[in-house]
Amino acid sequence: MAKQNKEYVYVDCYQCDENGKSSPWKRKHLDDVQKWQHEEAKDFNCFATVQKYANEKKTEGEDFLAPLYFDLDYSENPAVAQEEAIKLVEFFTGELDIQEQDLHIYFSGSKGFHILVDERALGVEPRKDLQRVYKHIAGYLRYRLGEVQEQEDENGRPVEYTEPLKAVDLVVYTVKRMLRLPYSRHQKTGLYKIELTLQQLKELTLDEIKERARTGQPIQREEKTVRKRPKAGVFYADKLHEYEEAAATVSDKRSKTEYVFVKDKPPVCVEDILNNGWKKDGDRNNATVQLCCYFKAAGYKKEEATSILEDWVVKFTSADSRYSIQQRKANTRNVIESVYGSEKDYQFGCAFIRSLHGEKKKGDNDYDRVPCAGDMCPCIKGNTDVTEEAINLPLAKTSDASLTGKLITTRVMVAGKKHTPYVVPKKVEYSCWGQEKCKKYGCPLLNIPTATAYKELNAHNRELIQMTETGDDNIKGILREISGIPSCGKYDTSIVETINVDELLVIPMAEEDSVKEDDTGSYVLRKIYAIGGMKIETNKYYEISGYMYPHPKNQESTILVTNATPLQDVVESFSLTEEVREELDSLRPESMTVENIVSKLGTILNDLTYNVTHIVERDEVLLGLLLVYHSILRFRVPWDTDPIRGWVELKIVGDTGTGKSALVEKMMKYIGLGNRVNAESTSRTGLTYKMEQGNRGSWYIVWGAWPLADKELIWVDEDTGIEKDEYGEMTLARSDGKLEVKRAVTAETPCRVRAILSGNAPKGKRLSDYAQGAESLKDVFNNEDIRRFDFAIFMRSTDVDPEKYNRSLPSFPRTMSDDALKNNVLFAWSRTPEQVVFLPDTVDAILETATKLSKVYGNATDIPLVSPSDQRNKVARLAVALASLTHSVDESGERITVYPAHVNFIYDYLVQLYNAPGCGLNYYARLAVSEEIVGDKFDKITNELRKLDTLKGASKYNEFIDLFARQKYLRLGDVEAMLSIEKEEAKAIINQCVRLRMLTMTSGGYRKTPRFNSYISKCFEMGLFDHMENVEECLDNGLLEAAFVLKNPGVEFEHVESSADRIAAITFVADSYEEYVKKHNQAISRIKVISADGRDIMRHDLLPELD
Repeated sequence: MAKQNKEYVYVDCYQCDENGKSSPWKRKHLDDVQKWQHEEAKDFNCFATVQKYANEKKTEGEDFLAPLYFDLDYSENPAVAQEEAIKLVEFFTGELDIQEQDLHIYFSGSKGFHILVDERALGVEPRKDLQRVYKHIAGYLRYRLGEVQEQEDENGRPVEYTEPLKAVDLVVYTVKRMLRLPYSRHQKTGLYKIELTLQQLKELTLDEIKERARTGQPIQREEKTVRKRPKAGVFYADKLHEYEEAAATVSDKRSKTEYVFVKDKPPVCVEDILNNGWKKDGDRNNATVQLCCYFKAAGYKKEEATSILEDWVVKFTSADSRYSIQQRKANTRNVIESVYGSEKDYQFGCAFIRSLHGEKKKGDNDYDRVPCAGDMCPCIKGNTDVTEEAINLPLAKTSDASLTGKLITTRVMVAGKKHTPYVVPKKVEYSCWGQEKCKKYGCPLLNIPTATAYKELNAHNRELIQMTETGDDNIKGILREISGIPSCGKYDTSIVETINVDELLVIPMAEEDSVKEDDTGSYVLRKIYAIGGMKIETNKYYEISGYMYPHPKNQESTILVTNATPLQDVVESFSLTEEVREELDSLRPESMTVENIVSKLGTILNDLTYNVTHIVERDEVLLGLLLVYHSILRFRVPWDTDPIRGWVELKIVGDTGTGKSALVEKMMKYIGLGNRVNAESTSRTGLTYKMEQGNRGSWYIVWGAWPLADKELIWVDEDTGIEKDEYGEMTLARSDGKLEVKRAVTAETPCRVRAILSGNAPKGKRLSDYAQGAESLKDVFNNEDIRRFDFAIFMRSTDVDPEKYNRSLPSFPRTMSDDALKNNVLFAWSRTPEQVVFLPDTVDAILETATKLSKVYGNATDIPLVSPSDQRNKVARLAVALASLTHSVDESGERITVYPAHVNFIYDYLVQLYNAPGCGLNYYARLAVSEEIVGDKFDKITNELRKLDTLKGASKYNEFIDLFARQKYLRLGDVEAMLSIEKEEAKAIINQCVRLRMLTMTSGGYRKTPRFNSYISKCFEMGLFDHMENVEECLDNGLLEAAFVLKNPGVEFEHVESSADRIAAITFVADSYEEYVKKHNQAISRIKVISADGRDIMRHDLLPELD
């Protein structure tokens, strides 16, 4: 009622003057409009909204009043607009009871007509959406007043069809619709918009009307009171009711909804009309049009639609004459021809088909409705699995907000997968048990005869993500929310079908290195969800398609994946075409001799140095990188039954400013393969794996950079950023090619990775700070981890004359194409074990080379770059890599052939590296040999040590040996405290050891030399077992669960080489790892193995304390 009491007396006005200058919209009182039009605007090109407002100033969402207006314009034949204007006026004045005083008829000033029916005559009340009500009425009248015409079908029989009004424009029904003001002059025609009487409209020709419009003379109009007309009021009320029915199930959201129709899966509205016919007389033709639009949109052929609709129209035609039935069939065929063949874009109208309801039910004010499933309609685009065109993007670019709800495609590697998939609803049943008396017109269950509807969830429903990691009550609430059912307690929700949802972590595909970082430089790691139980494996490449959404729980961007297609990795996709074969031939020497190999490598290295890296005098490093890149995954050797690992690992130690990182980076970019990890910003978990825990305690594994580089190459830069013991956790993966996890989740993944590790010497040192540069490895890696490297390169800052850095580099001709090296690498990576062939003499050369290297460098046991037990494998790996680099292939071009010259070159290369001043492994190994303690040398050192008063007694001497056997570094205070002696005594022991070349001073304290290590080993090797001490004590106080002595007194020990040399076995039992460590450390500190001469000969260095 409040709306009726308002006065709707304001309109928005606008003018475009004769110079084309537009004035801003101004809100004016109706009483002021004429004055503004005549005096300010000079009656030129003036407009005002047809809507009338109650607010003096524009207000968002304000309601309004307006006459029922029609804009008629038909440029092809302007006379048609006049004819149809007459039809409209006659409908209102003839069939309804509108009087001429309730109408305003205008010639527009161009070639069209405006008809306004006073809102008071219709009983219109203000609304925010009044323009939509008027559009509904105009749409109805287009067909209601259209001409019924006849035409012949293909058989020559007459058929009838309704041709809608052509001139009624439905575009004008907008929130703000401007019409030219009466007696305002048109800017193009110069004619005025003039008002006409009904008689003038009917009797004057269009030319005569235009002549009157030249002067703009107003007509004399008798003003009479306008009141609501009964018939017109009923008409408006009926049409308003139809509109509101449609609006009840079509919200603003729905009006923008796209529909997708699938053959043989009609919506319930179509199904109802097909099964039950049209609901009231006069709607047959409109129902036919809508059904035909559905068939066309759903992909039915015209012949199929014709067959179905002819049977349908015959079934529900009440006419009893054969001619009438034939006429109906012919009319149906005409509709089909129009929809399928017309240039007009006939479309299925959701609101329109629901307006084809029946009459009001007897004894009820409600209509016989057309069923509608509302938000649960299977034809809503979001409820279908219809294929649509996806946007192809790299993963780093898929988070843009504009992509929300869009289908995207991207290529990824799956880095992690939650161990257990979620199970969430897929198909839901909603059933109403209160439909009979329900008046909630917005409920999709109201109009369905069975009162039951189903909703299938798919990738358009981000609620699938919302229902992961949540309980049943929350899921029930989510299902109610997406149903579209108003707040109501009279319906049940049942889950009919469920679906799996897998939670994944993905990174960009390896070939997309340029987009592995987002705009902030952060590495892209995205959590996504795959629906439908797809078989997706970790550490594999996929092209995924899905919809981007903000995550319902934290608003991070995620993807709901609908499809995941496995992709070939860079190796699998390599193809050895004839063109590639010719390209790779450029890398092959004239013959496989050492001289020719050296010559060809010199050409390749110069090409890369002067045209790619621009870093001079580092050929040994550049060659090392190429060998790693060209190493094979696995190959067979005569001395092993199974293929051995072929991937090569290189360690580069370099002073700051030697260009080690720049060299690797430039080569990696040039070849276009490999992944970089900066160890300073990562950890062991970033390299190997980490455990991720979900909100409800579930765990899954996220694989790190090392296993994700399986079959490819990784560069770990600044590797000193990772702790020594953390590298130890990668030992098995580096040797066996697989990474195992046995924690909250048990898993295993391939880890066959070519590796380049580079970094400075640790703790800010330079290589010159070490006696030999090779010793720097001991500060970074444990002994076993050093042994895993196939070779190492040391780069001193003094290796290159500074003058050479500042010279202009000479030009050097390109000797290979840009793709040659990459294709050669891929050729190597794609070889199988059977595609690597060793000539008979080559095997002998490998064994001979391994022996020679072991003799020279093998005694450096604490820097085991050359380890006699597996040096033959290292030589073989490098020789195969060199053969691959020089593209040494047989006649087939498929098999790599390794010649003795490749092995001989590798020998010379390793000798050059390890004898280099920056490494000095040869000197270090030689020193280790000279420091071997045997015979008289052992006795001499012992006598020198026991000259000290503190060490004369056997007990304190044994404590001294035991202390240094356990510790790598000791300070003066440590010796004093641990041996319980005075400071001067400790100083005397340290000085004597330094004099005997058994200790050396470092920044970490006094460190044992190889000489001291050899002496300690000799101490433990010699002894006659007598008894064990403190074992019973450890059993009594619970440190040990059990102890078994395995040797009898009198057994003599000369060495410790295997488990057969064990004295005893002990068992610990603990409830936690922490408790075990505590018991272990306490027990081994107390237990002693006493020799016949009273010494503790237990090898404490083999059973150290645990952290």
